[in-house]
Amino acid sequence: MKTTIRLLALPALILPTILAGTPAQAATDTTSGTAAPAAVTSIERKVGSSAGQARAYWTAERMAAATPADEVEKAAGPVTQSPTAERVRRFAEAVAPKDGSGFGAQLNESITVGKIFYTSSTDGLGHYCSASVVNSPARNMVFTAAHCVHDGPGRDWHTANWMFVPSYRNGAQPYGTWDWSTLAVPSGWISTRERQYDVAVALVYGSRSIVDAVGANGLLTGGGRAYHYDVFGYPSNKDSGEIQWVCSGTSRDAGSNRIEMNCGFGGGSSGGPWYYSYDNTTRRGDVHGVMSYSSGTNTNGSPYFSAAVVGTLYNTYANDTWSPGWPAASPPAT
Repeated sequence: MKTTIRLLALPALILPTILAGTPAQAATDTTSGTAAPAAVTSIERKVGSSAGQARAYWTAERMAAATPADEVEKAAGPVTQSPTAERVRRFAEAVAPKDGSGFGAQLNESITVGKIFYTSSTDGLGHYCSASVVNSPARNMVFTAAHCVHDGPGRDWHTANWMFVPSYRNGAQPYGTWDWSTLAVPSGWISTRERQYDVAVALVYGSRSIVDAVGANGLLTGGGRAYHYDVFGYPSNKDSGEIQWVCSGTSRDAGSNRIEMNCGFGGGSSGGPWYYSYDNTTRRGDVHGVMSYSSGTNTNGSPYFSAAVVGTLYNTYANDTWSPGWPAASPPAT
């Protein structure tokens, strides 16, 4: 099974968009197994730090010193048979930035992908992950891995100094920074830390809507478990996580409602999108997975995007517009 890994720093780089069958064509590639995953739980909804505080904290030196959020375990428990593949459901369409401008040099990185920086609630150190913007009516949604916002059973939320930097490159912040107003993870992540729940939503705010600034990707759930993906992120083992990289290959069922592919990305790529279809011209696509973990020297995994987990997560927050930046609204009860 051939996998290609490329540095996104060359002009006219062309990413393959040939799919290993459409979701509908591959919807029956697994047999029935465990019950459907649990749904989502809401989270604390308070401002951990204002955008100004986060920007002030993350100096160039601190960003360079931040370490990747390494995740190497496949699951907290034994691997189980994956449930029957679901029918495909589309929750969001990709959309261009509001002004249609802002694309830099001919580097075919995904403008909607960036780095998350935060201070860990577990070890108190600065870490980073990857993330991508997903379209929603509120135009403020970012998808990442659950372990980039919460550390699992008996631990806490990573709210301190949490900041999203789209299209980050070698310290550059070409579109500014965004703080969080809401973080959300599946309840199964908080109770079990199983990789099938390792997906999260962050609602972000800044000087303007994140979707207006950089555009947004679509969102798909369901389908089979063997597809061609273009996986984007900031792996620490490639240019120390300072430049966006892409890995292209075909996924496979990994049990326990997870998928894997041979990618070889290290920590820091966590939360980066698994694009089912990436358009090299618009630099957007449909998010159909997020980087969750590495296993061995070459294997990376993502939760299988089920409607019960990912669809519920999306629908719960798709219309949520509250943020500290809009004082006319009041925050919901915590």
